[in-house]
Amino acid sequence: MKFALARKLAKPLAWALAAGSLVHPLATWLARLDWRADLVAHFREPALALSLLAAAAMARVRRPVAVGLGLLALGQGWGLALCSWPNPVPPDSRSLAGLRVLLANVLVENEDRDALVRLIRREQPGVVGVLELSRGWSETLEAVRRDYPHRYEFPDDDSGRGIGLYLRLRPLSVEFIPALAPGGMPAIHALIEFDGRPRHLWLVHLVSPFERPAGLPLGREFDALAARVREHGGSTLVLGDLNTTDGSPHFGRFLASSGLRDSRLGFGRQPSWPAWSPYRIALDHAFLSPDLAVRGRRLGPAIGSDHFPLILDVAPARESRKPTAQPSQSSTDFGDSPANLARSASRRNSISRSESSGPSRPEGAGSAAISSVVFDAQAGPKAAIRASRTPSEAAISR
Repeated sequence: MKFALARKLAKPLAWALAAGSLVHPLATWLARLDWRADLVAHFREPALALSLLAAAAMARVRRPVAVGLGLLALGQGWGLALCSWPNPVPPDSRSLAGLRVLLANVLVENEDRDALVRLIRREQPGVVGVLELSRGWSETLEAVRRDYPHRYEFPDDDSGRGIGLYLRLRPLSVEFIPALAPGGMPAIHALIEFDGRPRHLWLVHLVSPFERPAGLPLGREFDALAARVREHGGSTLVLGDLNTTDGSPHFGRFLASSGLRDSRLGFGRQPSWPAWSPYRIALDHAFLSPDLAVRGRRLGPAIGSDHFPLILDVAPARESRKPTAQPSQSSTDFGDSPANLARSASRRNSISRSESSGPSRPEGAGSAAISSVVFDAQAGPKAAIRASRTPSEAAISR
C-alpha cells in the first residue's frame, strides 16, 4: 500500500518540483523591476539543486520536460562554474610589484574589535577598507596608526554608513562622496600610485535591499558607480560590500557598463555572508580594469562580523592586457598618456566634500600635505595631520 501511495504521489510531486525550478529563472528576469525578485535571484546554488531534483523526478513522468529541466540545470551550473575556471588575466611575470588589499565590513555593533587588528598585523596589506565604521572602531584602529599614517575616516555609530580608508603610502588625492546616488550610501574615491602609475581606488558600500529608501530606484547606485568609473577611466580597482551577488542582473549590468571584471575569476565563488551560516552568498566584491591582475584572492577568518573579510593581492597584468582609453573619456581624463595622468592627478589632488558633510581642507595647506582626515558626523572634522610630500610624489602631481 505504501508503494502504491508513493507511485500515486510521484507525478504531482514531479510537477511541483518542476514548477518550483522555474521560480529562480523567473525571479532573475523580474529582478530588474522588483527588489524581492532580486533577492531570490541571489540563491543560485539552491536553484541548481532544485532543477536537478526536478529533472530526476520528471524522468519517469514526462521525459521531454525532464530534458528541458536538465538543460536549465546545465545553464545554471555553467554560470556557477565560471569563477572556478583559470585566471583569465595572469600577472606580468617580469614585474615584482604587488599590492595587498584588505576589505572588511566590521558590523557597526561588533565588539570583537581586536580580531581585525590582529588580521591587519598578520596580513600587512597596503590598503585597508573598512565599512560600517563607528567611532569605537575608529579608536580601535589607532593600534595600527603607525603602519597606516594616511587615513580617511567617516564614522557613523547608528546606521552603518560609516566608511574608512587606511593607506601605507600617501595617495595623490582622496574624495569623499556622501552618496553615489540620492538616498544611497557614501563612498571614497582615492587616486593612488602603484607600479609607477596612478590608479583609481573606489571603496563603496551599497544600500541593503531591506533599507533602500523609496526614492532610490533599484540598481541606481550601480549605474551611478559605473558612470563615475567610466568618467575617470584609466586603471581602476573597486572594493566594497555591494549587498548583491552575481545572480542579480544589476551585477552583470555594472560589469558590462564599467568595463571591469570580477576578481573572483580563477579563484572560486568565495561566499562571504552571513559568516555564521553554513550556506553563504558573496556580497563582498572587488573589480579590476584589464591592466590589473589578481595574484591571490581569499576570505579571511571570522572577525565577529556577519561578513568575512576579503584579502586581495593585485599585480600588473601582462603587457598585452594594457587598457586603451575608453571612447567616452575626454583628452583630459585618464588614458594611457603620461601627460593625461599627471594633469588628472593634479586636477583631482584635493579632499572633496559636499556642502553639508565631509572634511574641510586646512587653510593655506596644499592638498598633498594632508595625510589624515577623521570626520565625525556629529562633532565635525578633527584637525588634519600634515606631512610633506616626497620628491617622487611632487613629480607625479605636477
